[in-house]
Order: sequence, then structure tokens, then C-alpha cells
Amino acid sequence: MATTYQRLASLRPADANEAALYLVPAATQIVAVLRICNQDTAQRTYRVAHCSDTGAAGTDEFIVYDKPIDGSDTHEVSINANAAEEIRIKASVADKLSFHLSG
Repeated sequence: MATTYQRLASLRPADANEAALYLVPAATQIVAVLRICNQDTAQRTYRVAHCSDTGAAGTDEFIVYDKPIDGSDTHEVSINANAAEEIRIKASVADKLSFHLSG
């Protein structure tokens, strides 16, 4: 049977604070791809954390930290996560980066 990927979450942060993107439901695992799109012409940075529970990311939970992304560019990050784990994101500026998780 072929695997069908669907949108799990998407967010274009309205501020430059860390935010929850997706909490993996109970009794579930995901194999996912996170796409980060810079909708600006200027270079920006972003962070991605794979957290063992909800709440602010610990310093040991970041899988991408202040990664530069050129204007009009898109990056992909593969993520495998288990039940009750959370994917958190942070953009360097408001309303310029979009985050799209599918799996």
C-alpha cells in the first residue's frame, strides 16, 4: 500500500517568538517533512525543535538553530516523532517565514 502524505500543520508566525507547530497525538508516530519558506527578499533565520513534551524547547532539543534561509528560498527538514512529542518553530522576524509540516 502506498504511503499518503497529508498536511499536519502550517504556520506563518505573526511574531518572532518560539511557537508550537504540532503535537503528535496519543498512540501515533509520524514520519514527516517540514518545509520552511522565506516569503521575503531578504535573508532570514529560523529554528526547529523536536521536544519530548509540550512547553518551551530545551537547549538540547533543537535540530536546527538560527539557520540562514535566503529570500524566496525553501528548506526541508525530515522529522520522525512519537506520541506526545512536539515540534516547535521560531522565525527571526514576523510574517516572513512559513512552516508547513506534512507526513
